Amino acid sequence: MKNFLGVLGGMGPLATADFLAKLVHNTPASIDQEHVPVLLYGDCTTPDRTAAVTGTGPSPIDKLLAGVRFLNEAGVGAICIPCNSSHCWYDEMAAASGVRLFHIVKASVEQVRVKKTDARLVGVLSTYGTHQMGIYRNTLNDMGFEVLSPSEEEFSTLVSPGIALIKANRLPEAEQVFAKAASLLVGRGAEVIILGCTEIPLGMREQCKANPSLFVDSSEALALSITEFFGRPQAGH
Repeated sequence: MKNFLGVLGGMGPLATADFLAKLVHNTPASIDQEHVPVLLYGDCTTPDRTAAVTGTGPSPIDKLLAGVRFLNEAGVGAICIPCNSSHCWYDEMAAASGVRLFHIVKASVEQVRVKKTDARLVGVLSTYGTHQMGIYRNTLNDMGFEVLSPSEEEFSTLVSPGIALIKANRLPEAEQVFAKAASLLVGRGAEVIILGCTEIPLGMREQCKANPSLFVDSSEALALSITEFFGRPQAGH
């Protein structure tokens, strides 16, 4: 099982499925056996991460650690979590893991330079919990970027409702909401926008297709870092 990738998913289920598709699409395999073997632990009962951060719900840490332990005991060679807000508890999970735990935020920030080499001002669309914990802001600042985030009003009227629409599988409606949220960040000077919630790309497919150099999809960034780790060349490289 050391050649297997452990995926701690279910947060949410559609985002996990989307990540797995992107992992496949970014691996230039010609036969099944050339893909990355995957063991999925998908626990959709994990408490809401934003609710935990804002103090309105229970912590997800016990569920997260249970998933990390399960995958370690199964003998996987590395673990990833296609959920940005769960990385608010990254240090605890990494300490409990005997194998590498990929960091989706770092993988996403690394893709900013790929999208636009001279970018200085980076917008971030994420859950409110991820925003509150500052995991993108701190990582971007450490790498010399300035960061633009939605306002409190934009989170409450656009970003959070948009994520809720995706969870409810109402993707066309989410597209309209996120088109406005993204345009507001561009209007304030964002040169690249990180989609720092793995559900947001599902509600921005048309925008990403129309302007791929503007957006960093955190799910895809995670997939790209994994293909490199497992020795698979990335599609198109």
